[in-house]
Amino acid sequence: MRTAGPHTTPGRVTVVAAGVVGMLLGASCGAPDETGAPEPTTAPSGGPTASASPDATDAPVGERDARTWPYPADSIWNHPLGDEASLVPFPVEPTDVTLVPEEDLLIIAPEAPLQDVYATTAGWDPAQTRCGSVTDEVLVEDLPIPVGWTTDPGYDGTTPNQSTAILLPDDTLLELQPFHICPDGTPVAQYAAPAWRGSSIITGGVPGDIGGGAHGGSGLTAFGGTIRLGEWVPGGRIRHALKVTVSGDELSSSEGGFRWPADRADVDWATTYLGSVPEARMGALLTLGPDFDVDALSTEPARIIATALQEYGAYVVDDAGRRTVAYSVEWGPQGRVTDEFEQAWGYPMAGRVSEASGEQQGFLADMERIDLALQVVDDNTAETPGGAGTALAPFAPPLAVS
Repeated sequence: MRTAGPHTTPGRVTVVAAGVVGMLLGASCGAPDETGAPEPTTAPSGGPTASASPDATDAPVGERDARTWPYPADSIWNHPLGDEASLVPFPVEPTDVTLVPEEDLLIIAPEAPLQDVYATTAGWDPAQTRCGSVTDEVLVEDLPIPVGWTTDPGYDGTTPNQSTAILLPDDTLLELQPFHICPDGTPVAQYAAPAWRGSSIITGGVPGDIGGGAHGGSGLTAFGGTIRLGEWVPGGRIRHALKVTVSGDELSSSEGGFRWPADRADVDWATTYLGSVPEARMGALLTLGPDFDVDALSTEPARIIATALQEYGAYVVDDAGRRTVAYSVEWGPQGRVTDEFEQAWGYPMAGRVSEASGEQQGFLADMERIDLALQVVDDNTAETPGGAGTALAPFAPPLAVS
């Protein structure tokens, strides 16, 4: 996938080898149990007349594990939409492929051996591979990565685009892009920008402290907004904002091609962002309008996504490089959402509605209906996250701070 910022403009990146000790998202945390979490009290969402977001002291401590459901309640990744938000239609027609996953690698396992990450030079050249372009330069030193876990094979294309977040012992993130683990166990990546370090999953993600991250087209994090294990399953519910990638030619080049909370657009935005909706720029928060009938969808997995879009929305974080809508999903040593999805529902997540059959065809047709009904939350700003009005869904319960 074509992305921008640091990894497409190497001259803007300072590559620093740093000795850090991180955590890998592993068996010690387990899969999130979102459906079993207590329902917090609904609170206002911001906006011109809304009251402040709920404080963590308003509910008992210990209800939420930041590793599986990160960030404070007023984080952009947990903030519900407002019932008076200003919406602008932004129908997206997935003509190339109806649905594909955007797999973010989430790594949290403090017991893992420390390994160096080596630099690669393939970029997004289809004639090269990540493991065929490894140099002897250590990009980042001493990261805990489980022995025996690899991202090869199983990825899409020869130069996979995985943005990666590694949690450090102080609950801050170190992010890499694009990260890969070769068949021989060698961890490799191309960029480790200083701006991608230090965002806290306990206190970060709030309007004044978004935190930089490895989605190079927007500068947003690989950790927040990712659909986690245990969320997109029968009976599941997603209680946070999502992340999506769409084709750059559907995004607008107005005002530099991006909007808050993104801090950039793709490096070639001026020539590749060809969309006609000025509000639909990189970083836009997408939703479904209140008149969209979620219950009219024929499949449960599509209703789970539609409900999350209506309640919390989805941030555009990268250019998909093709006409599709790709949702960010978790892949790590603890498991892979794409595998969990297929096991739970009986068919693959990705596909074209025109080529699918049976239950998958119904699911992809539902997802296409969702794409065509998308709208931009135009008043999503640092002052009014989620748009104006009263929150349409509960804020996240308090964090259990270790």
